[in-house]
Amino acid sequence: MEGPVCQEILPAIKGVTCDSREVKPGYAFVAINGFQTDGNRYINEAIQKGARVIFTEKITCNIDIHEHGIPIIQVDDAREYLAYLAAQHYNYPSRKLELIGITGTNGKTTSTHLIYHLLNYSNKKKQKKIAGLIGTVNVDTGKRIIPGDLTTPDPVTLQKFLREMVDEGLEYACMEVSSHGIKLKRIAETEFAVKVGTNLSADHFDLHPDFADYMQVKRGFLEEKGDALVLLNQDNKYINSFGKIAKKQINFSIRKANDVCAENIKNWRRGHSFTYQLNRPLNNEKKEIIIKPCLIPVKTNLPGEHNIYNSLIAITIALYYGVPVETIQEFFLNFQGVWRRLEFIYDRDFTIIDDCAHNPGSYEAVFNSVLKMNYNKLIIVNSLRGNRGTLINKKNAETICKYLKLLKNYYLLNSNCADVVKEIDIVSKEEERVFRETLSVHKIEAEHYQLLRPALEKALELVEKGDIILLLGPHAMDRAGKMILDMLEKAVTLN
Repeated sequence: MEGPVCQEILPAIKGVTCDSREVKPGYAFVAINGFQTDGNRYINEAIQKGARVIFTEKITCNIDIHEHGIPIIQVDDAREYLAYLAAQHYNYPSRKLELIGITGTNGKTTSTHLIYHLLNYSNKKKQKKIAGLIGTVNVDTGKRIIPGDLTTPDPVTLQKFLREMVDEGLEYACMEVSSHGIKLKRIAETEFAVKVGTNLSADHFDLHPDFADYMQVKRGFLEEKGDALVLLNQDNKYINSFGKIAKKQINFSIRKANDVCAENIKNWRRGHSFTYQLNRPLNNEKKEIIIKPCLIPVKTNLPGEHNIYNSLIAITIALYYGVPVETIQEFFLNFQGVWRRLEFIYDRDFTIIDDCAHNPGSYEAVFNSVLKMNYNKLIIVNSLRGNRGTLINKKNAETICKYLKLLKNYYLLNSNCADVVKEIDIVSKEEERVFRETLSVHKIEAEHYQLLRPALEKALELVEKGDIILLLGPHAMDRAGKMILDMLEKAVTLN
């Protein structure tokens, strides 16, 4: 987008922010009317801290500008302009990377991690990292690895991460693209070389007024008029409904023949063996790579049907960037999985599996995998989804009820995780009420705990040889795996 400010101001800007607390002399401050507070209330504070220029959607008479002589410029969309300034300030780093963006309700984290690890694995002989990562679990810029905060960071942080990757000599960046990131313009002015649509199901009712809006936001990102490669999961009815939305579109499926599909799917160890099938040429004109239709036998330790889809995505992108078939096969044979994505954290006389299920689609993926496992008892420790509204908790509860009716010999232990949860994820009384009422309507028995620790203690009290403990839930459960393993170690020490 074109900036409405003269070009002699922009090069002199020493930083960009929408948080008045971060303003330093020479910064540009963008006043955004957010969900919690209106940034326009802090314009005077930004000026006092030395802001060089202010951008806002509304000019008010409460701004004391005469004494300071600071240009205050009105823009149509403050969020989009913040992204423009951030990209300009860091010299458009996405243009210097092969940026791979993964969007969808579920599968973003596993797919990005698979691609990130596979690309770096392909360069292991040179012992040099070539791919960075931006997502829910962590961020790797090549310079530093830090815990993830938002799935898709704010525009300033995003462009800073991408700039670090360029400066560190990385060639690729693997990035999760959330609906928040799209709708709130965090990815504006960011150029993608590859886009992927994993699947769509109900989620994020805290942001979107309805599912139609959620779908349209995702479609808006995936639509491509340029040369980016776009991969779309045709087994998902919502993504399938998009039709042809990109010039370089590859459709993938495991249910039917398509551009890319998986054949001969069989159980192998904890995961699957299958034949990756490319049914049309895959051309990367920029790197002068042409991959002819081919069949590739693959063995992967990743459990669950959903991970076959994730594997198809990673293999296709690896081929697109010229990774040898033998390297791809070797990688999948050895890769052990992603943190809290159907992760086996304990597997001796009994098994503990940890997963960040947080919406109906992710609960379905987990339970579909469990249905194929052998066990005596299934002990589920599940966290409610705090600060996301009653609707998503109702739908999560309905999904749990649906599958528990198919499962044998289970115990359901639900928790608000009040002892470990961050303030942003606290479960409200209404969210708890709706969740518990839904279980009651479906005649599902469960114990409810306000705290996580007693729920984990109960699970360990119940568990016996041949059982599975299943840890489920979003960020509130991030510490559950370590907590229960520590409890186990302490119990062994005491005995």
